[in-house]
Amino acid sequence: MYKTKKSIEKWLSKMNIFNYSLRDNLVDVEGNVFLSSSNLEVIPVQFGIVKGDFSCSENNLESLEGCPETVGGGFYCYRNNLKSLKYLPDIKEELHCDDNLKESEEYHKWKYHFIMNQRNS
Repeated sequence: MYKTKKSIEKWLSKMNIFNYSLRDNLVDVEGNVFLSSSNLEVIPVQFGIVKGDFSCSENNLESLEGCPETVGGGFYCYRNNLKSLKYLPDIKEELHCDDNLKESEEYHKWKYHFIMNQRNS
């Protein structure tokens, strides 16, 4: 995980993420973050709040560590090698996690709570 401002900013630039602010080494983004198909094995920065969609699909991630704490749009993590939903953000819209844990009990419990919270909002 990158810890210095310079290394975080260099990686964000490489990933074409420009509309951000740093808050204690957390990366807050005003729009969408698309990290899909980037051959990532880890997300090397820690995202805080992403106001749009966050996509880390079609990588080689085994963990969601580094993902935002809060996503204002949809969260897309399909076609990875995820072992659990630990570090799953607070998602305001939709979750797409196909080809990972879709059939696991952990996923179904999370999906039930997500749907119930959406109905009560």
